[in-house]
Amino acid sequence: MSQVFTNGQPTAVRGQVSLTQAGGWLLLLAIAAACYWPGLSGTFVFDDDVNILQNGSLRIRDLSWSEGWAAAWSGHAGPLGRPVSLLTFALNYYFSGFDPFAFKLTNLMIHLANAVLVGALTQRLFLVLRERQAIAVTLTPGWLDQSAGCLVAALWVLHPLNLTGVLYVVQRMTSLSAFFGFVAVLAYTSYRARTFARTEVRRPLAYAITMGAIVLVGLTLSVLSKESGLLFAPLILWIETWVFRFRVNGRMAQLFGVDVSRCALAAVVVTAIYLMIFKLPQMLGPGAFANRDFTLIERGMTETRVLLFYLRMFVLPRNSELSLYHDDVEISHGLWDPPSTALSMVVLAAITLACWVFRKRFPELIFGWGWFLIAHALESTIFPLELVYEHRNYFATIGLLVIVPLAVRRAGEVRSRRLLVLLFAGYVGILGFVTYVRALQWSDPVDWIALEAGNHPRSPRANYDLARVYMVLRSQSGDDRFGVLADEALAKATQSYLPGVLPFIARMQLAYFRRIEPDAALAEKVLHGLKTWPYHNVTNSTLASVVACQVEMTCRMPDSLVLQLLTAPLQNRSLRIGDRAELIKLQAQYYINKLGDMATGEMLIRQSIDLVDSAPTRIMYAQCLAFQSKFGQGMIELEKAQAMDILGIYRRQIEVEREAMRHAQAE
Repeated sequence: MSQVFTNGQPTAVRGQVSLTQAGGWLLLLAIAAACYWPGLSGTFVFDDDVNILQNGSLRIRDLSWSEGWAAAWSGHAGPLGRPVSLLTFALNYYFSGFDPFAFKLTNLMIHLANAVLVGALTQRLFLVLRERQAIAVTLTPGWLDQSAGCLVAALWVLHPLNLTGVLYVVQRMTSLSAFFGFVAVLAYTSYRARTFARTEVRRPLAYAITMGAIVLVGLTLSVLSKESGLLFAPLILWIETWVFRFRVNGRMAQLFGVDVSRCALAAVVVTAIYLMIFKLPQMLGPGAFANRDFTLIERGMTETRVLLFYLRMFVLPRNSELSLYHDDVEISHGLWDPPSTALSMVVLAAITLACWVFRKRFPELIFGWGWFLIAHALESTIFPLELVYEHRNYFATIGLLVIVPLAVRRAGEVRSRRLLVLLFAGYVGILGFVTYVRALQWSDPVDWIALEAGNHPRSPRANYDLARVYMVLRSQSGDDRFGVLADEALAKATQSYLPGVLPFIARMQLAYFRRIEPDAALAEKVLHGLKTWPYHNVTNSTLASVVACQVEMTCRMPDSLVLQLLTAPLQNRSLRIGDRAELIKLQAQYYINKLGDMATGEMLIRQSIDLVDSAPTRIMYAQCLAFQSKFGQGMIELEKAQAMDILGIYRRQIEVEREAMRHAQAE
């Protein structure tokens, strides 16, 4: 049993789940699964391709430790590589291949498990926070005490803001990180619920060690799933501050005679000073925003408008505004450019001030608002990430949702509470309906992207992906009418908000594919963009696809133009050293595989090595040497690659190349 205060006295709340509650949970999970089910038949989208389909290390052949280890550490998304998430992708591939249904079904199972954890967590938070409400306990309906967590879970699991965390496969990184984070927070909250009022634990030390271990392991796995898991540590501190208030057995906890609350405050201040002096300057230096369309200040101002957009979609989600792509959001260049920037700052400040002023009478308000802001501290502030993604709200809204059952409890009259319950049921129904409609749209890639482009006509990515779908239809049917539609979509993408160079390259490539000579001005635009526009992360992969298409003889672009595309970015001031090295490798690949010029290709590979020496580049160098029958030198390069491959990510590839060279030598 867990302990909470009632009129200053501890009261026991039993943790057993009745058959009625179990039935309610099963019904909720079944409804949630039904709402998402149509979307499981959809396909991979956007970054799923580069992070999953193009990652050869995920194609594990067995369940050995070495295969799993190589897959887990094969990622480059985030500074830690997100190995836990990548390992689950590899397991998906092992059991079902690259079947998007299986990947999305796994995501749905994680989402439903998260719903149970959210319900258990918010139930415990509700039971503690309700005792701080300045109203009589006799007004609390018994069913609310038992079902508050389930009500919050219903709002959360059916909310359409969470859909991309399920149907956008790569965002398993978000939902899996949240799963382990929820486990950690739930373990901590469960422990504190049994100790803050009155401790009734048979083996208190063993119980504390067990719960502490669960918290530590949960936080670690959360961070290794996605870096946003770091935020669960300050969320735990936030829970302690506003829910349990550093009390043990009803009294303020002390450490060496000093209140723990003061120790926690000191730790926060020291950590903040350390980050500001030693970490933030590196992360926010002059080059951090070189490949972005905005500066640090512009991003910070824009995110105030983005947070209000999230709040508006949280309260009243509209299918026409929800999207995978929000790259059409206007950047704030000043307080009045656009004017909504200043208004957003005022609104956010007013909400914060109101929560602080009423913190004693309505403690749940500051708790929920603080949770929301903390959860957005990494992805929705000043760091050089893209501006808007709906999955960033995956665990940010939970604090706000805890307010809902507490608001129902504050309804003084029974009739008012019944009305609130009816409104709540209707609202949950609306959320489920919107989620179901969105899942239906995601089930058909053609209808989905057409709708995305229609709802977001200024989105370059939506229009670009629409063109890709039309090109697939052209390839399948042989009907060039789809080629015309693809060109129209790309033309629209080039005229959209901050399109970048990608749609211009694609439009030029499409013209040659259709055996049409593109406008000379288009090539000049592309070359100018590659030299002067911010060099986005996707540009290298775009040029890599051009090279692959040319090598496979599918595309018909002149070799001289391709080489210009591969050399023009070298003049770009925003080109990072790693991108420069990869760009030179693309040139080498083109000279070797398309033009058959081994000498130039070998020279370019050595230039890339001089910039960034890595195992993949050494493997490529070994392949180039093997093509020239320089097997001895090739073996030496493979030895160097193996020495660099500390994590064993490229072990299999190195062995394949080594065996191929031995076989070639034997012949």
